[in-house]
Amino acid sequence: MELRTRRWQLTSAGLAVIVVVLAVLLVVTRDDREKNEGQRGAVAAAKVQANGVTRTPLGQATPANAPGQTLYLQQVTIAAHAKLAEHFHQGTQVAHVISGVLTYNIVTGTATVTLAGGKTEDVLGPNTVLLQPGDALVETSSLVHFGANDTNEPVVIELAAILEQGAPLATPAGTGATGTPP
Repeated sequence: MELRTRRWQLTSAGLAVIVVVLAVLLVVTRDDREKNEGQRGAVAAAKVQANGVTRTPLGQATPANAPGQTLYLQQVTIAAHAKLAEHFHQGTQVAHVISGVLTYNIVTGTATVTLAGGKTEDVLGPNTVLLQPGDALVETSSLVHFGANDTNEPVVIELAAILEQGAPLATPAGTGATGTPP
């Protein structure tokens, strides 16, 4: 029981650090936009849509306390009946379901899932988990996975990722690397 409590404390501390960094990042981003009056910076880039998945960048930074890493904040919308390609992240990603039901498929590895009610569990792959609004998960570089929307309504998630500098937001893996056809 102590190990589970300690793991939860470490996960909570990590999430708290990410929230603080993101809050600072959003303030800096807002200040930069105000200085540039009407010009959009790289952080406020247009939405990127592919295969029924729309990524909206909300912020990006190179944290001074994490050399060689880039921090991202995004909102991702998965259209009805669309899925992401099978992939992994070259770092750590924390995601939170805002609306809809995400069918989260773990191919290999372990994801830490926190349900809206506060219950946290490590889910070992291969496995599938249905995530509802308010549920969250932590993904590490050893986790191969993909999200899908098996419903008629869009799924919206917000995520923060700290990845190796220059790494893609998602690195394709395995035979499911194509996602939903365009």
